[in-house]
Amino acid sequence: MTKHIIDQPKDTTNGRLGRFLKLERAARPDAKTVNLQRRSRGDGASRLKRFLRIDRGMSA
Repeated sequence: MTKHIIDQPKDTTNGRLGRFLKLERAARPDAKTVNLQRRSRGDGASRLKRFLRIDRGMSA
């Protein structure tokens, strides 16, 4: 006995999953920008001292 024409195996590709992952990856920030945001900014107080010294007219 043969199968009915409607009794065909469904396509097992994960099309919905692939589209969902593509959208999620597009919504995420790029790895390079995340690394820049997490990077240490250094000592703010010493930086301020250097700017003030330059502002007062003293050369580096």
